[in-house]
Amino acid sequence: MSDTSSNASKRAKAAADKATQELEARLEALRAEMEEIKASLGKTAEKKFDALADVFSGDAVEDVMDELREMVSQIKEKAGAAEKKVVQTARDNPVQTLLVAFGVGFLASLLMRR
Repeated sequence: MSDTSSNASKRAKAAADKATQELEARLEALRAEMEEIKASLGKTAEKKFDALADVFSGDAVEDVMDELREMVSQIKEKAGAAEKKVVQTARDNPVQTLLVAFGVGFLASLLMRR
């Protein structure tokens, strides 16, 4: 009887380890995607800055540009903080995170069918 419970315990641990590995792989993919988004936002913002600089000139433009750069910097900081929070939450609650990820994927697949 104890062999059966021991085997079940080993299988449950193996399943949990596999789920954790899959979750970490998905988180790594999400992290890479977030980096791509941040880079894309930075490039887009830089293009907009350049376009504004071409249209306007003077101290007022520099002030606006400085404010926009500050906003972009804040957005990047907030995105980085959000990423860290998501990763920590996923590591603290791997089973719940896996279930949420499955649910979101399922809903997305339903919406894509329409």
